Amino acid sequence: MRNLKKLVGAFSGRYDYLVLTKGPNLAYAVGMPDALGLVVDLRSGYSILYVSRLDYSRAKATTAVDKVVAVASAEIPPRRPGEELVVAPSILEALKSVVRERVASDNKEVGVDVSGEVAELRAAKEEWEVELIKAALRVTESVYVKLGQMRLVGMRERDVAGLVYRWFMEEGADGVAFDPIVASGPNGAYPHYRFGDRRIEYGDYVVVDIGAKKGVYCSDMTRTFAPGRFGVLKDAMYAVYEAVKAAEKAAREGVAAAEVDKAARDVIAEYGFAQYFIHSTGHGVGVEVHEPPRLFVTSKDVLKKGHVVTIEPGVYIEGVGGVRIEDMVYIDGGAAVLNRVPHIL
Repeated sequence: MRNLKKLVGAFSGRYDYLVLTKGPNLAYAVGMPDALGLVVDLRSGYSILYVSRLDYSRAKATTAVDKVVAVASAEIPPRRPGEELVVAPSILEALKSVVRERVASDNKEVGVDVSGEVAELRAAKEEWEVELIKAALRVTESVYVKLGQMRLVGMRERDVAGLVYRWFMEEGADGVAFDPIVASGPNGAYPHYRFGDRRIEYGDYVVVDIGAKKGVYCSDMTRTFAPGRFGVLKDAMYAVYEAVKAAEKAAREGVAAAEVDKAARDVIAEYGFAQYFIHSTGHGVGVEVHEPPRLFVTSKDVLKKGHVVTIEPGVYIEGVGGVRIEDMVYIDGGAAVLNRVPHIL
């Protein structure tokens, strides 16, 4: 309810109703990303959550809203005693039937589009949100520690990914923020690779990018394992490591996100790998694993207190492989690095 109160405070006075329909915003407001919609009367604070009939009992038991309403296209079977049910052809029709006058929404078909303002509110985390992100990161790091104690050579990428899923659950994760990336050898040159049947060989660099969830909050972390530690990627590893440190030093409250990107990119260029750093230096993390601000040369974002962002420069050489190191940092004056696991494993 703390985030819901923040939303009410941000939009009351300017609008009469707030209507949310997007999964990440529903996760942020009431902790239920699979709800269908939320209507808040900004004059009274009264909140109504709309869900599928399948989720009606769960929503009543787990969400702190004033009223839960099920939505169905037909009353089959007949509603149960006490069941709040709306029969409508779509969730948008159901929502439009209850709001009047000045409506703020993350869906322009319902009211004035305030998606950008909601994203800004989500970007500035409160301490309790940061603690959940830290908890998700602790789970993630515990898995890296276990991987570091294993002999990866000879394992298939999908075997490693399977261990990640298993260990996340054993360590108390509430889900995965995204499917694991386990990219060995030449597959490491693909930043958004997932995993496959390739067996890890001695001398491979293995990019492992994983993130657990606690509650609805995500973590996101990358380490590159280097059995053998030789070849052209040895220099790339040092370049990426120093780029991470330079970007973390540059990141602080009031600094343009583009400047943080430049700090990392300058180091990569000094090592001669500029053309192989093909993505942004980082992004915000919260109820989504990718959310504002974006740390890139074209970004107009400015780092603010409460932002939780990744610092993740990388080098990707087609046919050879890749290196990426990714930390999470919390902006509170300067950048507080949330990670504890060493950068080079």
